[in-house]
Amino acid sequence: MHFTRGKSAFHRNAAMILRFGKYGLAAPVLNALVRHTPLLDGDGQGAPPRAINYSADGQFIIQGDLLVGDISRRTPLDPGLRILDIGCGIGRLATALHRHRPGVIYTGFDVVRYGIEWCRKRLRDAPDFRFDHVDVRNRFYNPLGRINAESFHFPYDDNSFDLAVAISVFTHLLEDDTRRYFAEGIRTLRPGGRAYFTTFLPPDTIPQAAHFEFRHRIGAAMVERLEEPEMAVGYPLEFWEGLAAEHGARIAFLDRGSWTGQAGLPDYQDVLIFEKLR
Repeated sequence: MHFTRGKSAFHRNAAMILRFGKYGLAAPVLNALVRHTPLLDGDGQGAPPRAINYSADGQFIIQGDLLVGDISRRTPLDPGLRILDIGCGIGRLATALHRHRPGVIYTGFDVVRYGIEWCRKRLRDAPDFRFDHVDVRNRFYNPLGRINAESFHFPYDDNSFDLAVAISVFTHLLEDDTRRYFAEGIRTLRPGGRAYFTTFLPPDTIPQAAHFEFRHRIGAAMVERLEEPEMAVGYPLEFWEGLAAEHGARIAFLDRGSWTGQAGLPDYQDVLIFEKLR
């Protein structure tokens, strides 16, 4: 998660330059180091080193365990369940599932190659866990990618999975890309399957304590920064309701997150669970 409210323009622009350096210019070097050397394997506790960890704010294991708990409270994670992790990152959910639900059948894909390389190495002895790299362009996480997200076809058959998960993916996608990823996620689910997606659902009036303001619009997307729109993206609930109806799904569950500044909520982002109807 990336907070910008209250930061100066200098700090925001400096962060943008550093991200391009990490996910664009330095990425091939990091790929090679992860794949061919033990330098970035981590400390042996199951988490990647801080230098390449792009999830969980340094609490990789704790947040992975919490995430498995959050998902399992809302939809069962039974042995044999076929899971698609859309934008699996560097394995926060995958490693936690392997610790707590080793009977599931897991497939994850991501646009950051060194994240996929790290996952493959970390879970190389888990035959039911598969990781795929997709070179989809994202100005935030893969600025030099060759594939347009709005035309990307998930490399999986129709009705292949029981559960699709996208944690903090739609928070970095603009409207055309979001529509495509949603359609593809639902396509790959069996009828009756569920999708556990996190997002930002900006209210009509955003509280002063919220971490984002979402004052700008690009189509249906509400964005925090026009100069780097994929940094934080939200959509109104009506957008998701229409998208679900368009693709033969419905919203089965909604839970608000604490990003608006409200204390005592279990999740940071808003959670939407969709059910595929046909």
